[in-house]
Amino acid sequence: MNLLQSLRRSGQSVWLDGFERSWVSSSQLQQAIEEDGLRGAQSNFDALNLAIQVHAYDRDFTILAQQGMSRNARSDYDYLIVRDLQLAADLLKQVHSQTQGCNGYVQIALPPDALLAPETAIAAAKDIWQSVGWSNLLLRIPATQLLLPVIEHLIGNRINVNATLVFSPSMYEQVFDSYLRGLKSLIQQGKSVSDVVCFTSVLIGRLDRAIDPLITDTETSFSVMQAKLLYQHYRNLCQSERWRSLPEGVKPLRLVWDCTDIPPESAWRYIQTLVAPETVMMLERSTLEKYREVSLLSVRLTEHEQAEQHVTNGLSERSLDERVDQLVNEEMARSLNAFQQLLVTIEHKRRR
Repeated sequence: MNLLQSLRRSGQSVWLDGFERSWVSSSQLQQAIEEDGLRGAQSNFDALNLAIQVHAYDRDFTILAQQGMSRNARSDYDYLIVRDLQLAADLLKQVHSQTQGCNGYVQIALPPDALLAPETAIAAAKDIWQSVGWSNLLLRIPATQLLLPVIEHLIGNRINVNATLVFSPSMYEQVFDSYLRGLKSLIQQGKSVSDVVCFTSVLIGRLDRAIDPLITDTETSFSVMQAKLLYQHYRNLCQSERWRSLPEGVKPLRLVWDCTDIPPESAWRYIQTLVAPETVMMLERSTLEKYREVSLLSVRLTEHEQAEQHVTNGLSERSLDERVDQLVNEEMARSLNAFQQLLVTIEHKRRR
């Protein structure tokens, strides 16, 4: 039993971060799905940028040029990403069907420059949703105060969302409220809510790097303790009257432990301690490959007791909130820079 299989046996799904065309064309993605039990995939700007640089998309650029479809770097990006998402969604459709829509998703972040206003974010989300045309597509939307109404709107329009940059129970509950309002909008219209989903993602490694300098107890991972609080919140909300009043078959607001920002050599301690039923572990390719043949002997997240009380010793709620706000802004800026670098690479390809 390898890592993916043992996590799946513990009730946890594993999604791959950073897939690109070579993983599809070489059948690596299909093999990971069929043999290892991979349950989802995500494209990101950095992985796509690197793949374009090493010629994985040269045939696409040739087709775009020959057919006169290459207008600018942005239009070429749209073509490439839609094709990638369609190919991966096709491979994952059986997982999506077998799990009744709990897994089998392929996801992508919206272009960061579309996130500056709710109207542009909604327009960009609807455009890529319609262009891809697969129901197992998941759109990453940062859970900022500006974009919470976007999450509600998209859910109300049957567009699946992964609310990212969620670092606290209070933010998780705000996403939960947005999800609930979107679902109720569908219910009021007499529409089914069993085939629309919303997830929440926690950036595990970056949260630790942001908070560690502020706390006195450096023996315990702040992000793991925060993950425990979030998981407890998830279970409590699933038992709440607000949730119980919804129609049968509605999907809960599941948590994604995003470990893609953790170097492979440091990832093992997080993998072992973030095991929790009904959650998702997002891992990058290098981490999956490093531990692929390792069978997990896990310490379940629910086994930690009281550690959250001393891990934040010396850290005020105000300083924590301020650092989290700074972290969100840093991540938004990092994403915008990665996307701009990707467009520069595409423009270089267009000019060759």
